[in-house]
Amino acid sequence: MKTKVSLRQFLRPFSTTVSPKSEALSGTVPYHEAAVFLHTRFSPLTYPKKVPSKLQRTLQLYATQWSGVVYQSWSPEQRVHDQFVNSEKAEWDDERGEVYAATAFSRFRGKLEVPEISLQNLDEVNELLKSHASPLNSHDSSINGPVHLYVCTHAERDCRCGQTGTQVFEALRDEVKKRDLAQKVKIAGTGHVGGHKYAANVLVYPEGEWLGYVRPENAPEVLDAVLARHASTTHLNVPLCPGLWRGRMGLDKEEQLALIDSFNPLHTQ
Repeated sequence: MKTKVSLRQFLRPFSTTVSPKSEALSGTVPYHEAAVFLHTRFSPLTYPKKVPSKLQRTLQLYATQWSGVVYQSWSPEQRVHDQFVNSEKAEWDDERGEVYAATAFSRFRGKLEVPEISLQNLDEVNELLKSHASPLNSHDSSINGPVHLYVCTHAERDCRCGQTGTQVFEALRDEVKKRDLAQKVKIAGTGHVGGHKYAANVLVYPEGEWLGYVRPENAPEVLDAVLARHASTTHLNVPLCPGLWRGRMGLDKEEQLALIDSFNPLHTQ
């Protein structure tokens, strides 16, 4: 039996009415049913403006067929492929060829850890990811394990991501450390995800909620909201942090706008 959830619980940290700025923010998440994060040896702060990764481009072509998006991510704790543990080169610059460990998230099936992705096994891994992105018989899904927050810190792509993104990345990590939440919440930086004008962008998975215009002072409230709704999720849940909400995995632009409008305090009695 499902517990009845109060809308007020999720609106509390951002209880002001939705501003014109946040209304423009909503509906800006690209439609996707799954997201893949390739683990890199170095921080997005060091990525070139356009990352020359043949593997990422090729996997993205595959992923388009199953409504997936492919990004690159880094954190001090995030596992990289053994080939690059002591490497001084980025994966895309190594003469031995690109090899990554990766984490994938599906709207229907939660998290999947992939120990190795290379051009040599890409067809096999694509089939694995395609299966992971496919629906279950039940529409609702329970989310187990830690929640992952990815902050865009791709400085060469846009200075706002490098500056504000890094401040938010550090603020979230500090808050996680202060609360002793390292086993429940994982914070990583990510390369370009689109929408650098909304920096800082924070992507919350497995739920697939995207936030924009996040500031360092928002870190405690964002964590409160994330932890409050992480135990279980449904496709029509209240938007996470409505005043900062860009959109959600599994919804197109019109559906994202309709959802935020339905929970706009101005329209809710």
